[in-house]
Amino acid sequence: MNLPAHGSPASPSTLGEDAHTDELTGLPNRRALEEYLPPALAQAAQRQQVMAIGILDLDDFKPVNDALGYENGDVLLAELTRRLKSNLGEENFLARLDGDEFAVVFNALIANDAPHQLRKRLERLHGAVASPFVLPGSDKPVTVGMTMGLALYPEDGEKPRELLRKAGAALYQAKAHKHDRTEWWHWGPIPSSTPSIEPPFNPFGENAFRSLEAVQNHLDRIGHDFFGFFYAELQKQATPSKILQCLTPDEWEKLIEKQTNHLKNLISPQMTVESITAQATRLGRVHALVGVSGSWLTRAMSTYWAIFRRHLDTMSLMDRERHRIMRTVAARLLLDVEVQLDQIQKVMDQYNAHLSVPLLTQGRKKQSELDDLTSLPGILVCQVLRPNTQGSFSIERSSGALSSELMHILNTPGTQPLLDARVPAGQGLIACAWHTGQVQTCDAYGQDPRTQVWQHLLCPLGVRSAVAIPIRGAQDIESVLVLMGGYPHQFAADWIQTFVTSLQNRWHQISMTYHTVNRSPDTPNSSFYRKLLHSNGLKMFVQPVIDLHTGHLIKIEALARLVDPEGKVIPPDEFIPALRASDLTTLFLRGLEQCLELIQANRENGQEVHIALNLPPSTLLHPECALWIDENLRKHAVLPQQLTLELLEDQEFDIHEVDRAMKRLTRLGVQLAIDDLGSGYSSLQRFSDFPFDIIKIDRSILKSISSDPIKTLKLIRTMIQIGQDFERTVIVEGLENADIIEVVTLLGGRFGQGYALARPMPIKALKSWTCPIEFNLATQSTLRSYLGALAYYWRYLRFDPTTPHFPIRPPETCPLRSFLFHHPLENRIGIEHLDALTTPNAPDKRQEASDRLCQWLLERL
Repeated sequence: MNLPAHGSPASPSTLGEDAHTDELTGLPNRRALEEYLPPALAQAAQRQQVMAIGILDLDDFKPVNDALGYENGDVLLAELTRRLKSNLGEENFLARLDGDEFAVVFNALIANDAPHQLRKRLERLHGAVASPFVLPGSDKPVTVGMTMGLALYPEDGEKPRELLRKAGAALYQAKAHKHDRTEWWHWGPIPSSTPSIEPPFNPFGENAFRSLEAVQNHLDRIGHDFFGFFYAELQKQATPSKILQCLTPDEWEKLIEKQTNHLKNLISPQMTVESITAQATRLGRVHALVGVSGSWLTRAMSTYWAIFRRHLDTMSLMDRERHRIMRTVAARLLLDVEVQLDQIQKVMDQYNAHLSVPLLTQGRKKQSELDDLTSLPGILVCQVLRPNTQGSFSIERSSGALSSELMHILNTPGTQPLLDARVPAGQGLIACAWHTGQVQTCDAYGQDPRTQVWQHLLCPLGVRSAVAIPIRGAQDIESVLVLMGGYPHQFAADWIQTFVTSLQNRWHQISMTYHTVNRSPDTPNSSFYRKLLHSNGLKMFVQPVIDLHTGHLIKIEALARLVDPEGKVIPPDEFIPALRASDLTTLFLRGLEQCLELIQANRENGQEVHIALNLPPSTLLHPECALWIDENLRKHAVLPQQLTLELLEDQEFDIHEVDRAMKRLTRLGVQLAIDDLGSGYSSLQRFSDFPFDIIKIDRSILKSISSDPIKTLKLIRTMIQIGQDFERTVIVEGLENADIIEVVTLLGGRFGQGYALARPMPIKALKSWTCPIEFNLATQSTLRSYLGALAYYWRYLRFDPTTPHFPIRPPETCPLRSFLFHHPLENRIGIEHLDALTTPNAPDKRQEASDRLCQWLLERL
């Protein structure tokens, strides 16, 4: 299934409400931009057009805030937004990222005329700062400038994250040359056809060596000014301040010392390209693991560059010498930033690559999983623990550099983790994860009260953070997976939390594999089922897949059924185990024939239908599989993109053979779907390496929504987000009632199927089918169920101290408040908790109100 191929990419109004809108300017925010880019890039690719992504930053905006106050700064930003929108044109996209930083997407550039078209749009856009701004707090008009870094699709990259990173690097380079550049924007630093801003210059040559000697005596004073300003700014932001709070006083002093030396080394005449690269590689790895984002890193270097420039202007130097110093320092800072950004991405890729290893194949065991985990950067030790009959936790498996030390500690009375929560050894991460079924994270091991029993033993070994992950077996939680890290805040960044969630799902699959019992194909009715299949007993049933925003039918899933001579319908769970590989191929080809006949018949009636069909692994690997499909498509004159093949998991086959077979299918133009996020085909690395079009979230995920709603909400949202991050269409199965549909929609799901929408039906029944539910969920402002209320709270209202700006919606626009006031007496306590949560207050008060409201909603279920 494809997203709409005609018209412009989704406008900001379709991307969500408050969660996607900047409060001050009314523009789409960073989240809205991230959701906008994938379909916009897909549309540009389809139309063979060029797209430019720009990061825009104001020049000289800080003095406005300092002199006139933040309120006048906000007035300037609001007026600037109005001008930018007026000058930009409706075909382009504008978003506010943070502070005075904006993102601009220039759409529909013609490939052979892109530079000329882009220059004209940039000239028009710059008119936004051509005239001064009249502010209430200023006696005279205020003038500001702006700088933009650009990256072009597809020349500079094809993924949103890659393009944004390169646009940010180009912005930094443009900022570095603010006083000697020829344009207010810069396309780079990647090689391009645009003229270079400056002639070639070696920042590590003899001239650079002599120039840098002139500033060495000033570096301590520059560093002092930088650290004083920059860390004061970081303390005002929630996530950076949380990272800094994880440091002990000694670690804080060492951090300042190391960063001081790092900045001095960058400007040292003796440093070479190789030494700076090696230094930045080590530092980028640390930044990745503690959760420092690329935007913070770029902002830090921009701040240091501005302070360096200010000091440089006070030095008694010839203009030529000053210019040479500027070019040398700017080039070295840029090299440092680019290497660090690249290393941050490499660390993330290493973690995601672990999830791509097939589960338990070719003799692979649980120990292999642990060994691979401990090979990841920053991981000191991994262990699997489970309760024993003595009321403590026993180590089932262990791996890592600290494995023997930790096994001794955790097997020693007094420091052995216990189940009894009344004693300190029963209040640690492991016991808490076991009892609650929730992942437990410790950002500062030496400061967390839960780890007090073990701090004096583990901190000297280098343990700085930890995460305990409960692993569910066939029935319930059966073990706890523990990872310990060598860096503070190591398991708190968004990307690592996504990894932890996927890792938990992976280990659930491992646990289920160990419990799997193979069924013999020789059941009592095997012969009967095979004969029935080969005597035209196959009848394909269909189940619609619905757009949950509009109620429109977007696809039909075909489901195999056998019908015996008496008319009894036999479900696949009964007859599939009885079929051999050759029988499965017959099943697929006859099912394909019926599906293509349905598409052909509907086309004759003026309706184009897309249909999905399961493809058995044994059939996929048949050398003529692609030929069979191609011949059938041509026979029925069906477009390849109208057919989706859903790949069934089977780990008995070599993954490389499977890849080659799937590539033969992609060359036909058919779409490929995977069923189960986090296992087999659906590992995260394979999402990015192989062009799957659709991800299906299995109905089994929703089975725990009544018994463990919070865990289920987290899992659904994470899986939807992973699919969106990989730019894939996500379909949620198992929508059994309107409440679950409401929940999935609130969590960002767009497409779904299930009994609440339609039960599997014979093909003939499809003609008279109508969706039984009225859909207006994309624009609704009211909630319909307590389950939906819990989902809304969890996604939009729960208090998270790491979020920079806690969202407080006006009472009249809050759907949860409106829902509760339908029965104000019955919901009195919930209303009180909601009022306490949305009233400006100290973080600990909000946290308490958030927890109470969550518990109250859970009780209502």
